[in-house]
Amino acid sequence: MDKNTLKHIAELSRINLTDEELEKFTPQMQTILDSAKELQKIDTKGINPMKKHIPFTALREDVIENSLSQEEVLRNAKHKENGYVKVYGKIFGAIEES
Repeated sequence: MDKNTLKHIAELSRINLTDEELEKFTPQMQTILDSAKELQKIDTKGINPMKKHIPFTALREDVIENSLSQEEVLRNAKHKENGYVKVYGKIFGAIEES
């Protein structure tokens, strides 16, 4: 792992790193990658995967609740188009002010 690779990964992740942080994190990232390579070398054939020991209770029943009407939502929206709220999108560009 070199600084340019880490900088590229950070940019793809939308993380801003200073030069000092790149200097600090590059060797740390290399250590993590080296550890992952060591783990990949372990032969796990014949070993059953562990089951979760903590009960999973994140599911709940769906409850139908009243929500705002389209009219109420659009009343508070600064930008609207064809009955929808128009929002800024990084990919598509900014909304032009009128």
